[in-house]
Amino acid sequence: MEAVALHDFNPEGQTEDELPFRKASILKILNMTDDKNWYKAEQNGKEGFVPKNYIQMKPHTWYYGKIRRQEAEQLLLAEPHDGAYLIRDSESTAGDFSLSLKFNNQCQHFKVLRDGAGKYFLWVVKFNSLNQLVEYHRAASVSRSQTIYLKDMTNAHEVGRALFDFVAQEENELGFKRGDLIKVTDTTDENWWNGRLADKEGMFPANYIQLITTK
Repeated sequence: MEAVALHDFNPEGQTEDELPFRKASILKILNMTDDKNWYKAEQNGKEGFVPKNYIQMKPHTWYYGKIRRQEAEQLLLAEPHDGAYLIRDSESTAGDFSLSLKFNNQCQHFKVLRDGAGKYFLWVVKFNSLNQLVEYHRAASVSRSQTIYLKDMTNAHEVGRALFDFVAQEENELGFKRGDLIKVTDTTDENWWNGRLADKEGMFPANYIQLITTK
């Protein structure tokens, strides 16, 4: 994902794990899920941590973070059209990404490759960021054996991971287990949100889940 720097970041007593940058410069975000205040980023071939409040993410509604392959398939198979896709963290290789998409009522998964210069690619054409890769494959097939173009999900919602078990006490509440993936459908109330799990929908305490996407 790409982000734009809102301010200069040149920390005093800078350590090797922090990445300085200039206001208005573009950063490539490598990890957003391990720390809520700091993201891992890359700029000009250097990697390090950057403060979340110093940057503004470019739109990346297709990024679903640390969801499992099976969960990605559940989300995509609920989509009405071929080419519906998402990008998630690789389950097998830390720091890498996978592209999952729907085609002919099945899901296909592609490993997003990186070269020595940090560029992303699926086949031959390489890109400086996942944003550029996604935009390219809206008009160029992601598959060599079939013609498949990326198309945004129509049933996309914010998605959160349950931090705790929640036992529903009322008919309008949504019960879930720790680790469940919840589609968040309404965040109007600060304390109680609405969401969907499988074929059930209802209210739950907002602080019982951790959002992993931002729509």
